[in-house]
Amino acid sequence: MTKSEDDVNDVNVYELWESSGINAEYGGDKRHPQCKNGGWPTDLPTASIIFCFHNENLIVLLRSIYSVLMRTPPELLADIIVVDDASVEEKHPDIKQPLDDMVALMGGKVKVLRLDQRSGLIKARMAGAAYSTGEFLVFFDAHIECSYGWLEPMVERVYHNPSTVVCPCIDIIKHDTMEYPNNAQQEIQKGGFHWGLIYKWIPLNATQRALGITAPQASATMAGGLFGMSRDYFYQLGTYDEDMKIWGGENLEISFRIWMCGGRLEIVPCSRVGHLFRVKNPVSFPDGSDTVSRNTRRLAEVWLDEYKEYYYDIQGGKGRDFGDVSARKHLRDRLQCKDFKWFVNNVYPELVVPDDSNFALGSVRNPTSNLCLDDLQKLDDDKGDKKVGVYWCHGQGGSQFFIFSKDFELVALRKNDYCLDNSNYAPGATLEWYPCHKMGGNQLWTYKTQ
Repeated sequence: MTKSEDDVNDVNVYELWESSGINAEYGGDKRHPQCKNGGWPTDLPTASIIFCFHNENLIVLLRSIYSVLMRTPPELLADIIVVDDASVEEKHPDIKQPLDDMVALMGGKVKVLRLDQRSGLIKARMAGAAYSTGEFLVFFDAHIECSYGWLEPMVERVYHNPSTVVCPCIDIIKHDTMEYPNNAQQEIQKGGFHWGLIYKWIPLNATQRALGITAPQASATMAGGLFGMSRDYFYQLGTYDEDMKIWGGENLEISFRIWMCGGRLEIVPCSRVGHLFRVKNPVSFPDGSDTVSRNTRRLAEVWLDEYKEYYYDIQGGKGRDFGDVSARKHLRDRLQCKDFKWFVNNVYPELVVPDDSNFALGSVRNPTSNLCLDDLQKLDDDKGDKKVGVYWCHGQGGSQFFIFSKDFELVALRKNDYCLDNSNYAPGATLEWYPCHKMGGNQLWTYKTQ
């Protein structure tokens, strides 16, 4: 079957034609051999799995549900809550009555909760949590596949420390074939972020690697689509910021809150869950509103303290509306949370901070032409070239905002692990953005006042 451009860029941007023949046994056991020894406590708490979706493909959703049903010990599974965030029946008629008909055959533990109006991921998850009954809450995107033995390693970490929040190791389900490859022998990565408050994956440090390939690892942030925590701790910690809209930024908000307010966030390699990543983001925003920027402004105002200025240097928007955050600031005070400087120093020391030890911060401008060095948004494209460009100086930061570091690097603050690189060591050579390597050479720059 040929794949047209329209196929690839439909409402779900999945290769859906491949999924219709996939059954719940498709993925198999993806665990590392060291994870198959069992030995879990016999009194682990029961779990509720909460799926939230808007206009999801039925086959993809069923694959998610069936993988939980078939690969979760029945005695640990309290219920599966499937939250329909006001899907449009005209576009996806099978996600209404046909889904209800399928769920009726699943034995009573699967329940569909339908929201009357579009509420977004944050409110949908809060509704699902309130409707569920388990002692341990698992929040999943609706396009996943659980491997065998996925739940016990997560619950066991929380069983021993109720203020630990856990994420499974997220494997990639290929969007073009729907295949779930086995990646158990690969070293996991952990979560970080850019100063634009965008999540990114970063490598483990040497101390973490020494713990072994199956050891749970501390992570500064979570991707947000797949995680679990104690029900009691979810509510004690303040659930979600319910004044955030639709989607975006909620993963970093809860990550900062976990660490700064006395908790711990981990990735558990022995728990493996495949995730179907999109070709592009299919999330629709009512009225075309930019909820991500508004949400991250709320996040910056509540949690970043003086560091929020770096966010505004990158994203702009200072002074724009972000709603009332007084309740969230009160929550931070009530929980006696630490400051963001503590988080940077103790949880995410890998973060590049444009502090006083750097030589300069701002734009690189040619005063004659008024052209500025500009990343031209190429740092947002994981697959495209990273050639450096120039553009009219606009004075708004963002793609023209850089650090001249104490190591004589020119660092793109918006993606603060990329440095200006001259790989050819030659005058007139093409310059590119390349991951900072801290070894000088082709990333060593000097500034002359004359």
